[in-house]
Amino acid sequence: MNERLAHRFIVPLFFLDIGTTLCCLFLASYARQRLNIGKPLEDWQAHLPWPVYIAAALMWSLTFILLQPYRHILADGLLRVMRRLIVAVLLASLAFSGLLYLSLREISRLQFVYFVILDLCVLTLIHIGFWIYLRNNTYHQVLIASNRETAERLVALFKQNLPSYWRIVGYVSDEPENSDAIPRLGAIDEISALIADMHIDEIIFALPPQQYDRLSRLFLRLTGQPVRIHIVPSILDLMFVRTPVEMVGNIPLICLRESALTFEQRALKYCFDIVVSIILLLIFAPVMLIIACLIKLESRGPILFVQERIGENGRRFRMLKFRSMYVDAEQRWSEVVQRTEQGKLIHKWENDPRVTPLGRYLRRTSLDELPQLFNVLRGEMSLVGPRPEIPQIADEYEPWQWLRFRVMPGITGWWQINGRSKHPMHLHTHDDLYYIQNYSFWFDLQILIKTIAVVLHGRGAF
Repeated sequence: MNERLAHRFIVPLFFLDIGTTLCCLFLASYARQRLNIGKPLEDWQAHLPWPVYIAAALMWSLTFILLQPYRHILADGLLRVMRRLIVAVLLASLAFSGLLYLSLREISRLQFVYFVILDLCVLTLIHIGFWIYLRNNTYHQVLIASNRETAERLVALFKQNLPSYWRIVGYVSDEPENSDAIPRLGAIDEISALIADMHIDEIIFALPPQQYDRLSRLFLRLTGQPVRIHIVPSILDLMFVRTPVEMVGNIPLICLRESALTFEQRALKYCFDIVVSIILLLIFAPVMLIIACLIKLESRGPILFVQERIGENGRRFRMLKFRSMYVDAEQRWSEVVQRTEQGKLIHKWENDPRVTPLGRYLRRTSLDELPQLFNVLRGEMSLVGPRPEIPQIADEYEPWQWLRFRVMPGITGWWQINGRSKHPMHLHTHDDLYYIQNYSFWFDLQILIKTIAVVLHGRGAF
């Protein structure tokens, strides 16, 4: 079973999660009565009326649909899968507690705590089991990009210790000669079409040094494709930032889409993002409501501006912002676009006629960025990191610039506190790579603290 076919299990898992949540809500009533903690309750006090179960089902369904904890469940590691689930359960619980406060205040708070803990533990076990089952019962289609001799040698070495979930389907080469050991599927430039036609999950590049520039261009072309990209260590002199080397079939491979951070760094960063984002949403909820009303009163159009951006590992996602421009801004892009003397694209400039009066204030104070806290909770962004890139700008990247995609994009970052919009867009990559190379949790805290000062002064934002 191919990885893409595993998504057929997502709908049953969704209904299993909702059913499990309702069972946990029911069991929490018995736990509240049986455990000798807190004030004793009568049966009628502990057992909840049926509308509460309907409300819980709706809360959990809407939250899980919004945050999509099942997204990329096979492509991501267990840590990210668990992070999405925990965020979804905690946000659903928060919304549910607010509903109960407004309607049924007599429900035991200790009983509610039992329910949340039980639901979180059981759903975590279910998702871990589901993730392990799919990992052991699905396979990845693997494509090799090299000449015939190298492909044959790799296949011979892989046979000694190939991961159980890998299946080599063939190789691509510019040489027309076919191989008896492995089928030739086409030329290297046909990789994009093969990914879609043959559902390729992993690509191993074994190209000679004189094709380094070509490898860079190929990587950019594959940005956004659902594949992992590996190279053999003969091209280590590309100097990838913090790139780990893994052994596959006794062959060292470099994964170009592996995170630049260690497991411990990612875990700490994830937890910090979750806690701080939830706190900030609670604090700024009244402000966000007022901004939404002002935007609607000022000009016609939606409250939120939703734009496709490129994030970690080249994945595309829909970034949220408060709308700061008139509704025809996208159509007027060609009228106002500017470039440097070297031909580099400038993304932002002062006195943009497409920006509304309220939008100028929102941009100067960075309040237009507040909806991105939902992108953080959905696992698409972090509080600190490189800015998520616009696809049109990424299309003009030089080969070295795609290294910035090796960490999750952020709401703020190193370049924001060192000039913000005053720096041309193509120069941000230098700051992004500096951030990746020098990453630490304390560096994130330093950037967040300096961001507050920069925002209060409104320096460099337009």
